[in-house]
Amino acid sequence: MTSREIVERAITFNSPPRLPLKFDIVGVNDCYDVWTADPTGWDWGFTGRAADEWGCVWAKTSVANTGQVVEHPLADLAQLKDFRWPDPDDPRRYRGFAQQLAGAGDKFVMFCFGQGIWERLHMLLGMEQALMALVRRKDEAHEILDRVLDHHLAVLRRCHALADGRLDAAAMADDWGVQDRAFISVKMFREFFKPRYQRWFDEIKRLGLHTWMHSCGKINTIVPELIDCGLEVINNQQPNTVGLREFGDAFRGQVCFEAIVDTQTTLPRGTYDEIRRQVREICQHYATPRGGLIASDYNDAAAIGVTADRRYVMFEAFAECGGYPDYREILAQARGGEPRAGHSWGRQTSAPPDAGR
Repeated sequence: MTSREIVERAITFNSPPRLPLKFDIVGVNDCYDVWTADPTGWDWGFTGRAADEWGCVWAKTSVANTGQVVEHPLADLAQLKDFRWPDPDDPRRYRGFAQQLAGAGDKFVMFCFGQGIWERLHMLLGMEQALMALVRRKDEAHEILDRVLDHHLAVLRRCHALADGRLDAAAMADDWGVQDRAFISVKMFREFFKPRYQRWFDEIKRLGLHTWMHSCGKINTIVPELIDCGLEVINNQQPNTVGLREFGDAFRGQVCFEAIVDTQTTLPRGTYDEIRRQVREICQHYATPRGGLIASDYNDAAAIGVTADRRYVMFEAFAECGGYPDYREILAQARGGEPRAGHSWGRQTSAPPDAGR
């Protein structure tokens, strides 16, 4: 059975023969990410400060990371009337897209939007301004959200046509939680975001693709809303924050989890035994006998202080729990050489050698 079929079966609860894995560091990845280019030339490898096509200025610190937005082009909403929106039809966006797809082989291909509608809203306005706009500048907030979603949908349709049936899912990133709660109430979520996710997910499914979202923080109150409008895979990287058993008990069997050992605590600072134990708990409380779990690594590991050997321990534990064939040989080869880079477009996928336990 191909990687594509195994991931498909996990998402649809159709009894995959093993647990799908996404561990580029050891050369094992059942999925294959594809991205479009920023027409301005901005990408995740930028240095110093750089503006993306939306006019958001990013900066990096001395610690290796993907950076964060430090200047917001719509911090003053008076600028909205003259704002220059990115052009989804810019041909520079699609250069190299066909070449990316050509390397997919028999893997499950996931089209990646990058930032979703909530993340782009607060990147454009700034977090405080974005939250205030949902209360005091509702018309402008609705307009911006619609423009961002319209852009994403136009890009998706173009890529779907270019891919000629080779896309399997579409994924976006919207972190919806802080440490102890969601950013906004369910009532506000339903007013501004749920109808737009419904429209987004409906279009993804109309094109024959699965819906996939990354969202970190304490998102427990938001996930039922996302499931209700069609989310099929949720990638939350903080099982300790959501409450591993609580999260699994609430949503197991309703949505497929893309899961990882907690990236804030257990993975960077836990013992190797604690990493292994949490892997077993994830497999126990997230998966069903018919599927519903995909295990993944954290490719921007240097930013959170995670060494290669910790990632190897996590891979070994998931591979053992999930019945991955020949995983010991795969791990031995990885440990014997340089950490591998995989196919996660636009993101760093390698890790530094372990600095020791």
